Amino acid sequence: MNILPKKSWHVRNKDNVARVRRDEAAAEVERRKREARALRAEQEVRTELLRKRARVGGRSPSPPAPPVLFPPPEEAPNREHEAEKRREQERRERALGVLTYLGQSAAEAQTRPPWYLRTPPRNRPGPREIQGGLKASLDPLHHMGGRRETEPGPEKNPPETKEPRRGKRTG
Repeated sequence: MNILPKKSWHVRNKDNVARVRRDEAAAEVERRKREARALRAEQEVRTELLRKRARVGGRSPSPPAPPVLFPPPEEAPNREHEAEKRREQERRERALGVLTYLGQSAAEAQTRPPWYLRTPPRNRPGPREIQGGLKASLDPLHHMGGRRETEPGPEKNPPETKEPRRGKRTG
């Protein structure tokens, strides 16, 4: 079943084709009006310029400036300052690992090896090791203010054991 020609928005509907042609003709008329206005404005500017030239005496009111082919020399650059700035920039880039040369790795370019290649010092105890080791410092009860012994030791107050009574039995 072909219901497309019955739709109001169909492209080949006679009303729609006529509407498109009408819109295109109106757009063409509008374009011609804009071009005519632009041409008229240009013509008015030209006639005004010619009138000004005629009043001045045949010359244009302001002669155009000649193009500058060779600009005047500026102050000579301070080459020592530029070289110092370049060295400083190169030093900063090397420290960050940005500046590397051909065949050089980023780790070689740095003045110090990266943190993951350095070995930690093992000969001196750190503050955590002095206080009872890393395990004790990571204990959550330690951070909350609770007391907890890090190493099992002798009990301070051993629980009292009740000895059975020895006495008379009644019974």
